[in-house]
Amino acid sequence: MLTGHVTNATLHPCPLPDNPAHTAIDFSSELLQGFIKHPRRFPLQYKKLRFWERTKLDTSRPSNIGLTFHTEQYHKPGSILEITIPTRKDTHCFPAKVVAIKETDEGYDTGVWLVNADDAPRLRIVEQICHIELYLNDKKYKEGPFLSSEKITEEWIGKFAGQFPVN
Repeated sequence: MLTGHVTNATLHPCPLPDNPAHTAIDFSSELLQGFIKHPRRFPLQYKKLRFWERTKLDTSRPSNIGLTFHTEQYHKPGSILEITIPTRKDTHCFPAKVVAIKETDEGYDTGVWLVNADDAPRLRIVEQICHIELYLNDKKYKEGPFLSSEKITEEWIGKFAGQFPVN
């Protein structure tokens, strides 16, 4: 049994996390045309490769795809980074060359170009997985945890897959 009396109590709605509208998702980067924009709410790690690590890379076949993401640290154009993106079952690593950087209020928007053409199809798939996972989490948060992941994935593919950058 509760005792006491509450007067003039004001309930404030719990704000939703900063979610994009589900009517359109901007996959393209404002920094570079044709680059895939990594969602800020999905984890991404990077490290600058040292000289001896860079010499092991095959850079003879650069890719036709780039990626932009937010960093808090400035990276000089020409630097080689190892981009790491975790998904549910794997962690994916991509060596990439910094080709553009733009200062923002919160840090830097960094544009990288994959150094290996063989990584391009895998990056596209991994980035689609990132966007699908966020869409899935947002839908379950708003509409309930008992929604079918498969149905939500199919919904995302139907709505957004055609807008995803090809190259």
